[in-house]
Amino acid sequence: MIATRARVKGGAVLGFDNSSAGTFAGQLAAINAWWADAGVDHLFDDEPQALLREKAASPEAMPKAVERSAEAAAQPVPSFDASTLPTSLEAFASWWLDPATELPLAHGRRIAARGVAAAPLMVLVPMPEANDGDRLLDGEQGRLIANVLRALGLAEEQVYFASALPCPTTMPDWPGLARAGLAAITAHHIALAAPERVLVLGDAMGQMLGLTQGQGQLTDIPALAARAPEHLLAHPRQRARLWRALLDWMPRL
Repeated sequence: MIATRARVKGGAVLGFDNSSAGTFAGQLAAINAWWADAGVDHLFDDEPQALLREKAASPEAMPKAVERSAEAAAQPVPSFDASTLPTSLEAFASWWLDPATELPLAHGRRIAARGVAAAPLMVLVPMPEANDGDRLLDGEQGRLIANVLRALGLAEEQVYFASALPCPTTMPDWPGLARAGLAAITAHHIALAAPERVLVLGDAMGQMLGLTQGQGQLTDIPALAARAPEHLLAHPRQRARLWRALLDWMPRL
């Protein structure tokens, strides 16, 4: 690299004669002007320099950051008493839709599950679709799921459809919701529905229920965890992967 705009060795500028101080100064100015015309207007060095050093946090700001972190950690995590949950699927549906029931992220119009108890299959999704009306999964995601079920030989009347959240929500904090009681509510809902098997769509949903992608168990109910409906819509390869997993899973039950 170039040490300066003009490199000097042994009292001479490379490529120029410096027989006199005046000539040397003129030649040095000419070299610098040449480099400037070439677009080099900063000094360079052979050793790399950290030009974008991060500024150290000011001592005044650090205590405030520590205080904010401590305050956030000290906030109590909401809990849910599982003993107060309804004991029948019909009662659970009424409880779910009741505005007086304090469900996590129930900030809009609630949409109920649909189907019958003891169905051959329960499909559990993270939340209703944004454009759902009175019927859960009434949009594009629902059509995708219905097509998959039809290909498996299942009519919608044979399937229990449910969501973990009562309303569409943008970027929910699933770990926080699980601690707030959503995991217990969802597990209780599955137990009341008592399906023969459960298809859990959504990585966060599976993690909340203790499942990873693939086959597993929810208490004594066989379960299959896969990607969320919106992810399946956007990625054909994931749809193909789900189909292969379903074909492998169904004959075993």
